[in-house]
Amino acid sequence: MHRDPSYDAVVADDDDNPFSGIPFLGDIASIFGGSEEQLWEGARQAANQLATGGELEHNVDPVERHRLSEISRVAELHVAHVTGLQVAGQLEPVTRSGWATSALETIRPLMDRLSERLKQPDPAEQDPFAGLLAMMSPMTVAMTAGMMAGHLATSAFGNSDLMIPMPRVLIVTANIAEFANEWSLDVDDVMLWVAIREHTMHAVLAIPEVHAELHSLLLRHIDGFRRGDPMSLDLELPTSLGDVSDPQQLQAQFGEQLQRIFGNPELLLGVTRDEQQAHLETLICVLTAYVDDVVAQAGPRLIGGFGALSEAVRRRALAGADYADRLLGVRLTAEARDRGDSFIAGVIERAGREGLARLFEPGGLPTPNELVAPGLWLARLDLPL
Repeated sequence: MHRDPSYDAVVADDDDNPFSGIPFLGDIASIFGGSEEQLWEGARQAANQLATGGELEHNVDPVERHRLSEISRVAELHVAHVTGLQVAGQLEPVTRSGWATSALETIRPLMDRLSERLKQPDPAEQDPFAGLLAMMSPMTVAMTAGMMAGHLATSAFGNSDLMIPMPRVLIVTANIAEFANEWSLDVDDVMLWVAIREHTMHAVLAIPEVHAELHSLLLRHIDGFRRGDPMSLDLELPTSLGDVSDPQQLQAQFGEQLQRIFGNPELLLGVTRDEQQAHLETLICVLTAYVDDVVAQAGPRLIGGFGALSEAVRRRALAGADYADRLLGVRLTAEARDRGDSFIAGVIERAGREGLARLFEPGGLPTPNELVAPGLWLARLDLPL
């Protein structure tokens, strides 16, 4: 495994940085004085390190790229037939680190907005440590985003795992191959399943009404974040000089603590559940359920072992870490997914599959109350303006 030579360097004893002799901690200390671009470059490096596990990563094989291109065209035709939506955008195979970098670029505008909010002083806060957290907010947000993107890249199939519109439709072929091997599935079948899902989600998020509503709700949701309780960090730092006699041991210990903090933003950030969050959860539930329904229609026509594959994907989703959900404070629990599925089924029962197309009319997205009452949603759409 290739190591950064900076981690093997011998540092002079007269260095003013108290962490300079300890790998990784010196980097963290230097981040505080870094510019905004340096912070995000550090976040990108952290994302890539997590995505690859520090191992050398090979480019996507040209044969694999050609195979995905063929699968993409087949999936695109079937999604357009089932949905009637405009399906555009060739699926692009990328490495885990490539996906992590793109995901980080996509969420950065949201994270910059969050950072600005957390830097604002709160007169009600009396804890002096709260001021330190406010000062740390740019680093906290950047590193949290990097940790999230890197961790998610280790298992993501494509853009749908982030649920935020990305400019390109990216497919992580290494994760698909690994999943297919783990479940003894045909890799081309899994690739086709993913292609159907990604084409559908990309087409749905490109609908102007859906894109605008999701963007608006994400911004309002970000504005609901606040700094968390400093006492909730519960850091397990060394208590004596004997604990730090081994720099490598300290590096490992502190690294685990940082990953626990930055990998779980709820330790540093809080979010007030309000009406906007309920609307965001509802939107994500409905879009996810709609995409699942399209996959369920198009998939069996193209994939022989569709049932077994879908069950494997379902178990994968239930076992996932949901880093993206945790970062945004939105948790798509099994119950929430069931509500989305029940809504789609209820609309089909009352208005046929043609009724689902009304989701994308102006004002057609359901409210939280309508999510559990599809008949109420249909009745509202039929009311005169």
